[in-house]
Amino acid sequence: MKKVFLIAVILIVGAIFLIRYINQHYSPTPVETSFVPDNSSTSSDNGTSTTTTDNTSTPPKTTLNLSVPFTPQAPTANWDTIHNEDCEEASAVMANAFYNGPHDAKLNADYVEGQLTKLTDWEMQQFGYNLDINSEETVQMIKAHYGLNAEVVSSYNENTIKQYLQDNKLVLIPENGQLIGNPNYKAPGPKYHMLVIRGYTSSSIITNDPGTRNGLNYSYSYNTLYNANGDWSHQTNSVDLSKKNIIVVSK
Repeated sequence: MKKVFLIAVILIVGAIFLIRYINQHYSPTPVETSFVPDNSSTSSDNGTSTTTTDNTSTPPKTTLNLSVPFTPQAPTANWDTIHNEDCEEASAVMANAFYNGPHDAKLNADYVEGQLTKLTDWEMQQFGYNLDINSEETVQMIKAHYGLNAEVVSSYNENTIKQYLQDNKLVLIPENGQLIGNPNYKAPGPKYHMLVIRGYTSSSIITNDPGTRNGLNYSYSYNTLYNANGDWSHQTNSVDLSKKNIIVVSK
């Protein structure tokens, strides 16, 4: 019996060592894995794979020029007292046409005249005057008459203007028109002026300038526009260059 028992113990111990040997030499080694996010790999038309990453900020475009319809503030070339001061209204007309139409590159003169009359009439009813209105009053007019979103922004730079445009927002900028050097103005140029910023290049800001019939896609340097930027002061009846602001308009 002792001999049988001893043989059984030897067989059991041998089996244990055999199992351990097999596990150590023949079992697959577990591989540690980690999660790798999908970076949206796609196949291009020529069959090669391209990889894009999800960026939260949109990289700036080198150039941009939104399709903003244009009109001068005197669409029938009638530069009387009212039309000489209709830059704010003409800028509002162009902004509304961009979002709501008509989408003609150059707006019909009769259409514009009708819009200018409605806007100046609204100003007389609302403010009691209609020759020069400041940025806050222009915002009120745009919101009330056209139902667009509009706000005065007093802290901006060239890059923020470009970002607004990339977001499909228009920028209206009030100016001392005698400081921006447009040769198409009748000298000495408008004391107070407003125009629409519609785009930019690497070296210039593209505008629709209603102060001239040649104002479609008229380019200025950013520094020129910034240095002449100022809001109308009813107290001094002049442009206050210390008030640097723009009007941002969106749908």
